[in-house]
Amino acid sequence: MATLLIIFAALSFGTFIQRNKIQTVSESSSTQTQLVEVIPQTESRRTIRILISDVTLTVEIAETQPQWTQGLSGRGSMASDRGMLFIFDHEARWSFWMKDMKFPLDIIWFNSNRQVVYVKQDLSPCNSQSCPVFTPSANATYVLEVNTGFAATHKISIGDTFVFLD
Repeated sequence: MATLLIIFAALSFGTFIQRNKIQTVSESSSTQTQLVEVIPQTESRRTIRILISDVTLTVEIAETQPQWTQGLSGRGSMASDRGMLFIFDHEARWSFWMKDMKFPLDIIWFNSNRQVVYVKQDLSPCNSQSCPVFTPSANATYVLEVNTGFAATHKISIGDTFVFLD
């Protein structure tokens, strides 16, 4: 049901929450991660408009943990002038996966200055338990999910920025 996997940096151990079940996840390195998957809820999301690469997008805002987790799961498609903007309360290497998605996406990570720091294009849906996890090479505060092909069509690259229009 959930489409995104959020990985938080932690100091000594990680916790994995899956469908209200908590398990400890340990790693051999000193840097650990916290993996969070929560059953999605159906609360309505606010929308705003942003401008990126001279293109105006209407984006749904995901700013709570349940909203982050549900993402775009369960939807069959998304209009070409739409997206979902994940807003986090701090910069980190927020990781995503395509579990239970029904259509491919481009995912774009932005730092707190709204500058692109990482882009993954043409990510296919995954319906197995071993879906790939996509982690940026730099910290991000915002993550934008758009239809596949958006980043290539609009030549989105590292350092590009977006602005809020609303």
